[in-house]
Amino acid sequence: MDLSFVFAITIVADAALLKLIPERRRGARFACMSIFFAVETVLIVALVGSPLHPVFRLKELPREFWLQILTCCWWVLAARELISFLAIATALRRTKIENKLLSDIVAASIYVCSALAMMGFVFGLSLQGLLATSGIIAIVLGLALQSTLSDVFSGISLNIEKPFRIGDEILLEGGAEGEVVEMNWRSTHLRNGANDLVIVPNSVIAKMRIQNHSGGSRRYNGSVTVAVDSRNEPELVLETLKQAAMTCASILEQPVPSVGVVTFNADRITYEISFSTGSIAAAEDARSQLITQLYKRARPRLGRQGSAGLPIAQNSQESGPISLFPENELFDHVPLLQSLSEAEKRQLNAKIVRRHFKAGEQLLTQGAPLNAVQFVFSGVIEETRQVQDGRALKFKRLGPGDSFGTLALLTGIHTEDITLTSLTSGLLLGLHSDDLKPILESRPESVELLSHSVSKLQQYIAMFDQAAIHADAIEQPDLLSRIKNFFHLSVPDVPLNSKTKP
Repeated sequence: MDLSFVFAITIVADAALLKLIPERRRGARFACMSIFFAVETVLIVALVGSPLHPVFRLKELPREFWLQILTCCWWVLAARELISFLAIATALRRTKIENKLLSDIVAASIYVCSALAMMGFVFGLSLQGLLATSGIIAIVLGLALQSTLSDVFSGISLNIEKPFRIGDEILLEGGAEGEVVEMNWRSTHLRNGANDLVIVPNSVIAKMRIQNHSGGSRRYNGSVTVAVDSRNEPELVLETLKQAAMTCASILEQPVPSVGVVTFNADRITYEISFSTGSIAAAEDARSQLITQLYKRARPRLGRQGSAGLPIAQNSQESGPISLFPENELFDHVPLLQSLSEAEKRQLNAKIVRRHFKAGEQLLTQGAPLNAVQFVFSGVIEETRQVQDGRALKFKRLGPGDSFGTLALLTGIHTEDITLTSLTSGLLLGLHSDDLKPILESRPESVELLSHSVSKLQQYIAMFDQAAIHADAIEQPDLLSRIKNFFHLSVPDVPLNSKTKP
């Protein structure tokens, strides 16, 4: 058989076998390419001699052109082998390519050199004339592709300077932020907190101010600005805002969140809550948790009133400040008790038991009896839970506006599954079960609402324990039945997603 056809068959077999080997197995792919390239080199030497000085013995034009094509194929295969060798050498050194730009530049340079070798060694063209002609073409293309080339050279500059790397979390001037997932010839790709892909041209990002959150550590420092009614005491507001931030799960315990005054106006004081998260991706969750926690202790003030008690019109573009509600308005902001009449709220207010606590005080021990619902008016309390192997693990934190004791109160099991320890000084407002029971007996919809909340707490505890505790989980219908039996209620089951008419 003609060796030229053997060479062609070898190339086809080489390409087909590489298709069967996965891209991730770079070692196997390189070994396969090297074996085939060695065979192809032996065949091309047997056909034309050295590829640097090929000799086409036969003077038949079709045969000579066929051998020239095969020699060009060998130069392409040689370029591919060299690129694969550089890639496998990088893998063996256990280093990771920072981005695709450098590898693409190296690969393109090798293929350009291979093309020049084909023209000079295979076809015998003058490289001097070719380079002069290509210079003119390069000028024309440079003017036509000025914007694209600007992105390319900006990408090369960024690759040399390395203001950020793949995996870094950066903030660009203008507000774009996220994790760097790719750097190529034209642009840099960021993955933001909403899991969207933000593509920024390299020429644009090279002119921007870049803030690299991963330069020293992956910790991210964020902030939330809050405008509070100036009638609230600044000292109380500073403490409440700090406690709300300390309660959020996405905010790091160290460094401790801080609060400072930004501006002081006639009707409002603006505060800035500064906090730290483990990464920039957790910052959005931290802000959401912080706002949710603040809503338990404060409400937006819808409008101001003049001296005659009439509302004063405000600029529609200006949002009103929030206001911390006092103790006597607690029941107006607790979902379970919002439906009470004013007379019932006054009766409960008179029965509230106030308890001040200091930092480091143990408020409740796991398994200890508790026959009252406690509302955290101020302060931060840490919940810990002792699991089956005896370890005491952090459960979560309670802050201003949170409550505990509903599980033991409503099921008749007067014990709590957690230990409570105060992290700061604060105030608890408690209601005894005997005071709350008559109200729940007359409002079945409140029992349904509370049973749903308690069921979620039970599920959270079961997930927390995982394999450490193997107690049977209390299902929602069974829990609801126990609550009804405890209060001697005979009401039909109402689906949780149904709406109760007022």
